Amino acid sequence: MAIDFPGLSPASSAGNRGKVSDQQSSTPSGAAGQPATTPERGERADTVRISDTAQALQRSSVDSSDNGGVDSDRVARIRAAIEDGSYQINNERIADSMLELDNLLGE
Repeated sequence: MAIDFPGLSPASSAGNRGKVSDQQSSTPSGAAGQPATTPERGERADTVRISDTAQALQRSSVDSSDNGGVDSDRVARIRAAIEDGSYQINNERIADSMLELDNLLGE
């Protein structure tokens, strides 16, 4: 199977194989435009196994996708405070957080 990378000329793609859609149309098919559902005699079917870690990551991204991990009430409170001019920036807290992050990345 070849992968078409946008922005690359066909000459610079690996082996100049063409697009997946071109390959599928040249392979034996059961119906018009559909790839064969069973492998030919002597060939093995391709299989994909997704690791447990990848499955866990997928589940966690689905779980957090409903709100994206954003506290919308807090965002609304901060937005309102900015609009009415009452939002106060704590410079020391920001500086401490930046130093803490720098220390974590520096180790």
